[in-house]
Amino acid sequence: MYTWTDNSMDYANEEGRHLANIGFSMIDANQTYVVEHTWVSEDARGMGLAGKITINFLEHARAEGKKVLPLCPYTKKFFEKHPEYADLLKA
Repeated sequence: MYTWTDNSMDYANEEGRHLANIGFSMIDANQTYVVEHTWVSEDARGMGLAGKITINFLEHARAEGKKVLPLCPYTKKFFEKHPEYADLLKA
């Protein structure tokens, strides 16, 4: 289950256990997400959860017509490996 706040997107499993988070801020009159970090619970690592939460985040940004400025090292690498999301990058 994904939950959005003003500066993060969180993922919790069916039992409500918090497993992952993307922290961000907004710039350009709320038109650009600045991704500051991606976090996955230590015991949930290695299961592809960072990729799943990133895809959900990027699809949400695309649906809103917003851009993404990745400061987070994981998100930067994700964009390098997934050119299908290049249209979301803030120039």
